[in-house]
Amino acid sequence: MDVTRDATGQSAARAGAAVGSSIFSVFGAGWLIAWSQKTMGNAPVFWAAIALVALAFLLVAFKQFKRNQEAHAAAASTPESKRAAKLFNWVNVGQGIAIFVALNVANNLGHPEWFIPAFIFVVGLHFIPLAPVLKAPRHYVVGVALMLLAATYPFLAKGGPADPVGCLGTGLILWASAISGLLPERGAQR
Repeated sequence: MDVTRDATGQSAARAGAAVGSSIFSVFGAGWLIAWSQKTMGNAPVFWAAIALVALAFLLVAFKQFKRNQEAHAAAASTPESKRAAKLFNWVNVGQGIAIFVALNVANNLGHPEWFIPAFIFVVGLHFIPLAPVLKAPRHYVVGVALMLLAATYPFLAKGGPADPVGCLGTGLILWASAISGLLPERGAQR
């Protein structure tokens, strides 16, 4: 009985990892398109390449989710899962508010170039409370990596806080996390 329950839990975790990988692939593509826009201007061929990679991630994630959909549905009805969904929503509402505040503070201080590093930092910060909520330790790594990127690149990159490397780094970190959620040996992590 415990073996079946454990296998079902692992299957539900694989489905959750697929959902997370889908989200990371889309947002990672958005950050990479922003980077390419800032570095290459209007480059639709490059954007299409980014979109194709994101689509490939989405297809792999969709297959992983479909293979584990029953366990995901069963787990979603538990009180623990409902509590986690509520906390997930609150963390994301807080993230949205913090991004809005960062935009206004940067603009009102006359330094809109600091919005992107602040945005990246807030996105990274939101992964820290999500890691235990989603039982996904890899979110700690993603969160810390994004916060470190946001805190360092404005001082190290040639273009300061406006340098496109912030967008590039964010996109690559999110895509690395998407890949991590799709690897068989990492499947129990979201």
